Amino acid sequence: MSLAACGGDRPARELTEAEKQAEHVKDVVAAGGVVDSVLPVAEALRRFREGLPKQDTLLHASDTRAALVERLAGAITRRDTADLNAMALNRAEFAWLFYEESPLSRPPYEAPPGLLWGQILTTSDEGIRQLMTRLGGKSIEVSDLACPNAPEQEGRNTLYKRCTVRFTARGEKPLEGNLFGSIIERDGRFKFVGLGNRI
Repeated sequence: MSLAACGGDRPARELTEAEKQAEHVKDVVAAGGVVDSVLPVAEALRRFREGLPKQDTLLHASDTRAALVERLAGAITRRDTADLNAMALNRAEFAWLFYEESPLSRPPYEAPPGLLWGQILTTSDEGIRQLMTRLGGKSIEVSDLACPNAPEQEGRNTLYKRCTVRFTARGEKPLEGNLFGSIIERDGRFKFVGLGNRI
């Protein structure tokens, strides 16, 4: 979604590519169709995990949602894309910690892991480019983080979706918007599922 000055009207948030795929899968199933896959999900996941180190925790995670968002602001200010990437799920974390807990990995959806990961990665990479283009190098101060919807529990993962950040950036009016995708919490550690945004 586009960022708006605080207090102004905000347009409805557009869905990320991963959310569009999830909606498409739901529509297919609701219409009586099936999600076609050559391989069973278990085999697709086994192949997806080949060569990946097994993960049992989120790496480079933050201790709170607020700390994660402050870290995001600092990385944008420094134009630190390495840290931005470290704040989001990597392929191994997706494979070992996220995918199997997601409803999209099970009937009636059974979306292949490679498809979902590819969409998350694509929207996240584009989101980082957008953040750098719009805000990179500007001094950002976060004044509020709001996650208005109830968190969603997916196995050991807690997901906070559609969170918004109110902040100021040098040379800008106060802004409020969605700077990232869902936040995942696992064992008290926090990362972004991805950095897709509509700024």
